[in-house]
Amino acid sequence: DGYEQKVACYLDSEKALRWWHRNVAKAQDGYALQGWRKHKVYPDFIFALSRQDEHPRLWVLETKGDHLDNPDTAYKKKLFEICSGAFQLHDVRQVGEVELLADDGVKVSCALIFESNWQTDLAKLIEESVS
Repeated sequence: DGYEQKVACYLDSEKALRWWHRNVAKAQDGYALQGWRKHKVYPDFIFALSRQDEHPRLWVLETKGDHLDNPDTAYKKKLFEICSGAFQLHDVRQVGEVELLADDGVKVSCALIFESNWQTDLAKLIEESVS
């Protein structure tokens, strides 16, 4: 998909980027979030950014075309908000099917961005993460 490829290239160009992973939906070893609905959510990207205080921030990112602003997208957005809040409130070591080993100070956040504003939204997300 051209949109996801643009996001991947943008991530590659970021100096603060430590690593990124393109998550494959429904792959046996793919990362998934289980919300309150039956089906799991497979975010498009997982990446880590270096921070000024040297503690990385991990991001779980879902990309959406503008035409996909619907109830399913609203559900994913709410799920990501809850997951981001859970990581900030608790010493979380494991989510879903992937164990995230976190050093003290590591923050994990989730975001959903739409195609029409992806570059602005992603730039803002990265800027806030590394400062």
